[in-house]
Amino acid sequence: QITALERKEILELLSREHRVDLYTYEDTPKLPKVRNRGTAEVMEEAPKIYRCVKINLNISLKSILTGIPLRAFEIMGSGGFLLSNYQRDFEECFCNGADYVYYTDYEDLVEKVEYYLSHEKERKEIARNGYENVKKNHTYRNRVDVIMEIINEGERNFAG
Repeated sequence: QITALERKEILELLSREHRVDLYTYEDTPKLPKVRNRGTAEVMEEAPKIYRCVKINLNISLKSILTGIPLRAFEIMGSGGFLLSNYQRDFEECFCNGADYVYYTDYEDLVEKVEYYLSHEKERKEIARNGYENVKKNHTYRNRVDVIMEIINEGERNFAG
């Protein structure tokens, strides 16, 4: 519930000065300035949307204390620019300001939206870097290899 309220506040805040499109199956009558675009098909439409919009927001659930949302990988893997709330685990895989950008509070969010909307070359470079990082280091094959390394290490420790 807290995350839903935070997301609503952020969308209201950003829609005061910018066009904001939201892809959701839910009705949004309390967000009159936000354009509800309905749902986007995950495999076909969503990657095109991520790549074409100027800023993709990630607002993680408050209940998720660790991990990187799959949506972040989808956005960067589609060549989209990602602006996310701070999640410590991103630091293990990505570089803030090079692969993606995080914000710390509403004021920081608004400042970064303004900045990256007016610095297209830098925004596109960050999106390209994020794409290359995901393509090189975060494929399903990479993830399976890491899982197998962990399993094998556990077996060696258990047997030894």
